[in-house]
Amino acid sequence: MKIIHKNFVVVSDYNWLPDNLEDSWVDKWCENYLIYDRYHRFPESDKVKHQKNVGQNHYDMFDFIVNNYDNLPDSTLFCRACLMFPKDTGTPRYDENGKQLSTGNCTEEFFLNVADNTEFTEIQDFTSEPWRINGVANRIGDNNSYMEQNNSWYFGKHVGKYYSNLNDFLKEVYVNPPDLEYVRFAPGGNYIIPKRYILKYSKKFYEYIRSLMDWTVISGEIHMIERITYHMFVDDWEVVDKYKS
Repeated sequence: MKIIHKNFVVVSDYNWLPDNLEDSWVDKWCENYLIYDRYHRFPESDKVKHQKNVGQNHYDMFDFIVNNYDNLPDSTLFCRACLMFPKDTGTPRYDENGKQLSTGNCTEEFFLNVADNTEFTEIQDFTSEPWRINGVANRIGDNNSYMEQNNSWYFGKHVGKYYSNLNDFLKEVYVNPPDLEYVRFAPGGNYIIPKRYILKYSKKFYEYIRSLMDWTVISGEIHMIERITYHMFVDDWEVVDKYKS
């Protein structure tokens, strides 16, 4: 039996995994998995699906939920294939050709300690000390959670097509949403999500979320969904009628 056998694993890959999948951490550690191959390197199969390169791994999470809504695994681990790469230290890393390297979200030790959890789990270990990125205040919350000031700074860096701030999105989909001073989230959008958390929303709701991210590789909306994913699944907020089933 492989290390990760309780969770179905959904992996977003953009040329991060080795060319031989048998050498990848996914195949070595995961009993059941699906790789969304955004670089279209691998032959499609029941374990590999060619994916259009939009919305980063956040699009893949909601695409998987929409396409499998009536037949979801009991618990699903959603992650980037590079989540165990070195984390962002504020200084970009480059390969020998001058290409900026992708950054990770946790150590291998941390990942293996939580990867077969079947309860809702944030997969990140950015919480060793408070720090700031892009001039935005961050802090450590309850249960070693990662918190970021809710000021929608990312819309000033990445274009938005449908929204210009997180609060307007919350008012669109929820009835009287709270005014969040900080948002709690796992940087990189890696989570274990049990089916019961997913099914509290309608398929229509997830189709709407997915549609916000299907027009470009990176946007303000993608960063916005990254930051509200934890609250979306864990908090008990009422959805407006138009997004109910």
